[in-house]
Amino acid sequence: MTIDEIRKALQEPLFDSSIVRHGFAPFLRDYDIVAEINKCQFLYRFSHCTSATVTTAVSDRAWQKSWEDIYTDYSAWNGAGGPEGYVWGVCYSDAYPGATYVDNSVPAKEWANRLGHPMHEVRIETNGHNLDLVFHDLRVREISERDEEWVKDRLLT
Repeated sequence: MTIDEIRKALQEPLFDSSIVRHGFAPFLRDYDIVAEINKCQFLYRFSHCTSATVTTAVSDRAWQKSWEDIYTDYSAWNGAGGPEGYVWGVCYSDAYPGATYVDNSVPAKEWANRLGHPMHEVRIETNGHNLDLVFHDLRVREISERDEEWVKDRLLT
């Protein structure tokens, strides 16, 4: 994809969607993000991912309130009366404000010089995690029912 195509693929669909899975592909070269958009799931595959940094977007106070395992199971959390805190057990993050293409990325330029191929950087902000990825190309496709289980079982979270 060209830079403009990457920008377009990241802007509208990944704005205010739900990220239900993310992690390296089973062969560990590419980074996958599965987003639910209008009740359909899409696989965003960032190929030749040389750097993937994931940091929390959850505040220190919310972490402190949400430390117990009850927050990792939505039914258990609900059964406990829905105590205040970040509920990890909803099993998705809201992609808001979403994805931003990093113009003039120093890490992307350094990797491009090292590898001899164009590289890009993107930042994806959600309410749970922020992801910074350096990659060569992006492919996006809708996940069919047939391969949904394959993706779910093989992505690292």
